[in-house]
Amino acid sequence: MFVTLLLSMALSQVPVPGGADEQERFKTYFTRGEALYGANDFGPAIWNFRKADTIRLTPEVAYDLAKCHEKLGDVAFTTFYYRQYLKRAPNASDALDVAERVGTVLAQAEAEGRGLLEVLSPGAEDVVVAGKHFAEAPAVVFLPPGEFEVSARFPSGLKTMMVQLRTGKTTTVWFEPMPPPMLDAQKGLSDELMVGASPRGPRPAKLRIASYVSFGVGLAALAVGIGLGAAQAGDVSRLHDDRTLTPSQAQALANSLNIRGGLANGLMVGGGILAAGGVVMFLFSMPEPGMQKAATGT
Repeated sequence: MFVTLLLSMALSQVPVPGGADEQERFKTYFTRGEALYGANDFGPAIWNFRKADTIRLTPEVAYDLAKCHEKLGDVAFTTFYYRQYLKRAPNASDALDVAERVGTVLAQAEAEGRGLLEVLSPGAEDVVVAGKHFAEAPAVVFLPPGEFEVSARFPSGLKTMMVQLRTGKTTTVWFEPMPPPMLDAQKGLSDELMVGASPRGPRPAKLRIASYVSFGVGLAALAVGIGLGAAQAGDVSRLHDDRTLTPSQAQALANSLNIRGGLANGLMVGGGILAAGGVVMFLFSMPEPGMQKAATGT
C-alpha cells in the first residue's frame, strides 16, 4: 500500500480542481481506505477508495483498489485496477512487475477460453453483465467468448447494448447517457435582463476552439505513445538476449510487452488522427469571427 503521509504531503502542494473542500474529501476517503486496509477490512476499504476515485483519478487509488481485490481473491477486478494503474502511471518504477502480473492473468484466461469484459460508465447504476448484477460501474468479469447483453441505469433511463467478447481479449464498454436538455440563453432571459446585459466582443468560433483542443490532445497522446514505446526498448533487448529467463518468465515478459506495445501504438495512431483533425478544423474555421470585418475595414 502507498504511504498516506506521502500522499497528504503531495496533496498539500498540488492544487486540486474543485477547491479545498474537494481536496479534503479525497484525503478523507483515501485515509479511511488505508486504515481499513490495514485492519484487513477490505470491503469497506474498497468503498472508500472508490469514493476517492470518483473525486480524483490517481495511480495510488487504482493500486490500492487492486490490492484490496487481490486480498479478496477477485481476479477480474484486481486485473482491471492494475490495468488502470498502468494507464495512470505508465512510467512507474514497478510498472514492469505489474504489467507482468496482468499479462500472466490474461494469458491464463486465454488458456481457459475466456476474455475480460469491462463496463466503464461514470454515473451508471444497477449494471447487469450476462445476468450478473453490479451496484454501480465499473463492472468487470471474465466470460467465455460470445455475445452478451450489458445494461445500466442512468438518470435518463435504462440503456442496453450487445457486446462481442473474444478469447484472451479485453473488451471495454462505455455507455453514453444523454445529457439533460439545455436552455437557450437568449430565450431564457427576460427583456429587462437582456437590456442590462453588457455586449461581448467577437469570440472564437466553436470549430476553432475544437481545433485547438484536438491538436493539443493529439500531440500529448503522440508524446506519451512515443515515450512508452521508447521505454520498451530495454525490455525487448532483455527478452531476446537474456538467456537466464525461464519460459514462463519470457512468456510473461512478452505478454507485458504486447500490452504496452498495443497501448503505445493506440496512443500514437489516435494522437496522429487527433492532431491531423485539429489542423483540418483550424483551416476550415478561417477566418475567425471579427477577422473578416477587420480585413474589409468595417
